[in-house]
Amino acid sequence: MTGTYIIGKRVRFDAARTLGGVDASDSLTAEIVLKARELTGTGFVCDFGDLDGLREHIDAVLDHRDLDAVLPDASDKGIAGYLHRWGSGHLPAGVRARLSEVRILTGRAPTPAAPEAVGFRARHWLRGLPDGHKCARQHGHAYLVTVPDRSGAPGLLPVPRELRAYVVSAFHQQVLNDVVSVNPTSELLAAHLAEWAADRALTDPSGRPLAVRVSETESTWAEFEPGASA
Repeated sequence: MTGTYIIGKRVRFDAARTLGGVDASDSLTAEIVLKARELTGTGFVCDFGDLDGLREHIDAVLDHRDLDAVLPDASDKGIAGYLHRWGSGHLPAGVRARLSEVRILTGRAPTPAAPEAVGFRARHWLRGLPDGHKCARQHGHAYLVTVPDRSGAPGLLPVPRELRAYVVSAFHQQVLNDVVSVNPTSELLAAHLAEWAADRALTDPSGRPLAVRVSETESTWAEFEPGASA
């Protein structure tokens, strides 16, 4: 199935700022989004560890700061633009080429409503990684599967009953390397689930094949959009 692989890494920080003459101090989250039509040999858009430089920069420059004294524009748009420019100049070359956008989310991240998510616990390990990489060791995650709304409206769609049942029956408390034939990265798991849904003609309200997002942790996610362009 053709499509676009999308990943996101969320970095939370707390800061003071003033917007329109009003105090707008808050908990903020920078969501770094990368897109690719093809994955690395391991099955990544990029290794999430390659984004550590941006996380470290946020910790050093923005976290627990008065943003009015740090940035010329402390609005969500201004912070996002600043971080996108920094990432475009400082992240590894292969990562910079796939950097799509930086979004700023305010407040605490909401937990998806029950109909909009299905969770499973499973273990895996990843092949093709450098010696000593922690993801090459067998380990486990509490995964969350969601279906993003592709209409342009923010939010999630309810997970179809058939997809929910498949996720639980096939993946919960399993060794993912034994369940799927691909290297079980979040990107390839999302693509697997999107293809499974498409094979069963599951669509969104507009009739398009479902995009599927898989989160290994609260701060990372990977999504596959069938037929979308990067």
